[in-house]
Amino acid sequence: MEGTEKTKLEEMLTCPVCQDIFKDPRQLPCGHSMCMSCLENMMDHTSDMPFRCPDCRGYFGHTIAVQKSYALANIAEDFRVNKRRRDEHKKHVYCDCCLEKKTLAMKMCLKCEVALCKEHVKDHLELPVFTGHPLVNPLCDLLKRKCPEHEDEVLRYYCNSSRRYICNVCALETKQHTLATEASTVLRRQLTEYMDQRFEMLKEQMTESNESVKKLQEDIRRERHKGNLADSLVNSVTVVLLCLWFIVLYYAYNYSVENQTLAEALDKQQNRVHHIYSTIAELLVDHPPKSHKPPETGDKGIVMLDLDTASPFLGVSTDLQTAERVKTKMGYPSSKSRFTEAPQVLSARCFSTGTHIWEVEAEGYWDIAVAYKSIQRKSKYNSTFGMNAQSWSLTHNGKGKLFAYHNGVKSVLYETLKSSRIAVMVNFEKGNITFSAVEPTISQLHEFKAELNQPLCLGLGLYRVDPPSRASIVKAL
Repeated sequence: MEGTEKTKLEEMLTCPVCQDIFKDPRQLPCGHSMCMSCLENMMDHTSDMPFRCPDCRGYFGHTIAVQKSYALANIAEDFRVNKRRRDEHKKHVYCDCCLEKKTLAMKMCLKCEVALCKEHVKDHLELPVFTGHPLVNPLCDLLKRKCPEHEDEVLRYYCNSSRRYICNVCALETKQHTLATEASTVLRRQLTEYMDQRFEMLKEQMTESNESVKKLQEDIRRERHKGNLADSLVNSVTVVLLCLWFIVLYYAYNYSVENQTLAEALDKQQNRVHHIYSTIAELLVDHPPKSHKPPETGDKGIVMLDLDTASPFLGVSTDLQTAERVKTKMGYPSSKSRFTEAPQVLSARCFSTGTHIWEVEAEGYWDIAVAYKSIQRKSKYNSTFGMNAQSWSLTHNGKGKLFAYHNGVKSVLYETLKSSRIAVMVNFEKGNITFSAVEPTISQLHEFKAELNQPLCLGLGLYRVDPPSRASIVKAL
């Protein structure tokens, strides 16, 4: 179907003379179009005969009124660019790890910048060290997709305002610039309103002062015949004028000081916005330490939340340890791995062997879960923890009741939580997933038996804004 549509579009964009995609198309009075160069060639060869449209065969005489079709020119140019891009994508891409023979690549890692065949891509799918390495279909133009400003980043997002592809850092810088501009606009508007109010006050005070001076001058004229009294009134007027002048200077000084204070507040706000987004950029660009100790040491390192999977209804702390349900959607960039319907987030690190324990502090209406990395992300029901075969969850409804879910099956738990800390243990060899309450003594709440055959991640789901629902990863063993 797609090939048929492209063929029809290509036919409609084909010049009837040169049988190529339109270049600088011109529209004839009959409504048909042709390339400008084709039109000129036909006019040169039909000097003794009236011009005839090659489509409808209509005559127009020796003089023809034509005009450039800008819309058709833009459509033809976009089609030509897209066709060239599709032709480049059809080129074969071979695995960079197969040295002795050429093997077609199955995936490409944007972090390692290598093409991988079916055999060599297994490490990226299974080993924890490659967690966070994005895999895409093989690209034959990877070098062309590098950001010209940030050479270590790949162009991932399309910017509607600049009509070009940008990388992660460019997206954050654009967001930072937008927020700083909005903050500057708000402060500038507030400063302008304040200045207008102060000027109006000064005008009123100056008007009152002028009226007072005029009144005093009239009094002086009426009392001028009284010698000594006149001198006294002149002195009084001088004193009043001096007082009024000092009042004007006082308000002018206050206005200058307050103007400087507002300007400093604007600078601080811009610096604060810049600092916040610089911190986020560093956390996104600089990945967590990649050292992995063997299982027998019992130290699995720090487990952080994967911001690319966070729902727009979850706010994530800058240390990537805490998530909180928010009322207003966050402005996260679009991502294939992001939960768009369920308010959930996964950990950045996933594990496929050994025994792992996570301790989470949670409050409100929450889900603490473990899920395969392959869990659906875009469906409201099928992507909810516990409602599918890819996840196991412990749910607290915010009113003291506990439930366990897996593949849509609900189990009511009659235990009562005495603390806000929950321990999750996964044993791949035995196939055990255990949820326990961490109190003065650890008490088991529920245990699942499962055949674990994919990498597992820790998951958090938060469902209520009031009372607040939040969860933090406090320990990983």
